[in-house]
Amino acid sequence: MTTIFGIVGDPIAQARSPEVFNALFRERGIDAVMVPMHVTTGDFEDALKGLRHMRNLGGLVITVPHKFAAARLLSDASHRAEIAHAANVIRPTKDGWAGDLYDGEGFAIGVEARHGPIAGRRCAIVGAGGAGTAIALSLIDRDAATIRIFDINQPLAERLSARLAAHTAVPITVGPPSALDDIAINASSAGMSPTDALPFDPAGLRPGALVCEAIMKPPKTRLLAEAENLGHPIQEGRHMLDYQVEAIWNFFRLPGSCAKGGV
Repeated sequence: MTTIFGIVGDPIAQARSPEVFNALFRERGIDAVMVPMHVTTGDFEDALKGLRHMRNLGGLVITVPHKFAAARLLSDASHRAEIAHAANVIRPTKDGWAGDLYDGEGFAIGVEARHGPIAGRRCAIVGAGGAGTAIALSLIDRDAATIRIFDINQPLAERLSARLAAHTAVPITVGPPSALDDIAINASSAGMSPTDALPFDPAGLRPGALVCEAIMKPPKTRLLAEAENLGHPIQEGRHMLDYQVEAIWNFFRLPGSCAKGGV
């Protein structure tokens, strides 16, 4: 029987997980498929209740805007998911759902593989949602010098800053990226559409600051294009998925290994 995996989000057209995992399933001769599932916020909990009744459901990747809602449904949450109050992968268990949060690890591993260690670098994150929270946790784990968090919903940024500060000695403040930062990260949804305003102006960063995206489609957002034109090194959002594929593969208890050092 074919094992079904899904990626659940709203919107969902930007998701790269199906193409990545379906290619791996074909390469390894695994009878499984990953499909996009377009589920709105109001229907999320009911959708997951229904999916739990699928005997051949292997698990779900969770994307915007459902990562916080997914964490609230977990009966078995990882330490990362507990601190972040967010999950981007879940799988059915006898008692409910198990879940973890790998976005931050994928992001950080990708940055270090391509741009060197994060330790000692001053970082700014735009977006205090699930991706931004996960990235902040991984920056903390890698001894970033400072972390600043910004969101158009300022109370959300303030709550995240306070929650993270309770788990680390790394200085965490609230505010937008600036010339003080070594790494500036867009972890918001701004940039999915070509008509979106820039999440921050790369011209305000110091020369040589690394500009990173969490958005995977388009591969090069307007933010990255403008940053590159200004001479900044950039990190595309696709690397956040590429460098967490192995962790998700293992979480779903799929056979063998898909390790490629990034897909």
